[in-house]
Amino acid sequence: MSDSLGFLVAVVFAEVVPAALFFYASYWAFSIRRALVSRIYRNHALLLGAVGVLVGIGTFLTYSTNQVVNVLFGVYYAALFLVIFGLVDSIIPVARRSDPLLRSIIGWERLRIPLWVDAFALGLVQVADYLFYNSFLNDLILPVVALSVFGVSGIAIVIGARRSGDPLLRGSLKWLGAVLVLSVLVFVAYATVSAIPGVSSYDVFYSYPALLVGAVYIMTAYALYKSARSLAPVTRLRLAEAEDTANPPRSQP
Repeated sequence: MSDSLGFLVAVVFAEVVPAALFFYASYWAFSIRRALVSRIYRNHALLLGAVGVLVGIGTFLTYSTNQVVNVLFGVYYAALFLVIFGLVDSIIPVARRSDPLLRSIIGWERLRIPLWVDAFALGLVQVADYLFYNSFLNDLILPVVALSVFGVSGIAIVIGARRSGDPLLRGSLKWLGAVLVLSVLVFVAYATVSAIPGVSSYDVFYSYPALLVGAVYIMTAYALYKSARSLAPVTRLRLAEAEDTANPPRSQP
């Protein structure tokens, strides 16, 4: 009975709830995008929405008994990592241009090349992990490489947010930095749970230990939602709607 209950709790709180929150964040991003005028904001909202959809789907992609399916899962995650880093690489120059002093962000122009290499390496390690399920890859290499990609990217995004003179972009970047930092914690949580004596690969995803990973996923989804919503705060949308209601457009004679 306890095993069945653990399976149900893990599926709900480590997969269903995080996926629903990621999809909700994407809904916000895509909805807000339609109301944005600036191409920069629209592209940023589009990428945020795409990341939410891809990560939401990814929460259900765990290990399979079929090696071909495992490789496909690994390739999916590898592509997801590249999309996330592509989002970062596209927004850092925008953040720099929004800085009144146009300061370089941790030398991103030079740093982005080795980080792209690390992002591809992270994808390859993820594919290898799904193919061989090597504890050394899962417990050590993945968190370290993820730290080099998402950790450094998160620092760059936060610095860009602090320097930005654009209030909407600043709020979105602040929360995007939190998404990247929490992404590293997802890998750390997996490694921590996997290292617990007596915890099998099944338990990591479908038993009570999975709740640790699920908690980090939920926080990551919330940060993504806040990043999308910051592009058009609810209060401003409601004020605009109220103003339109109070002052309807006059019909032309």
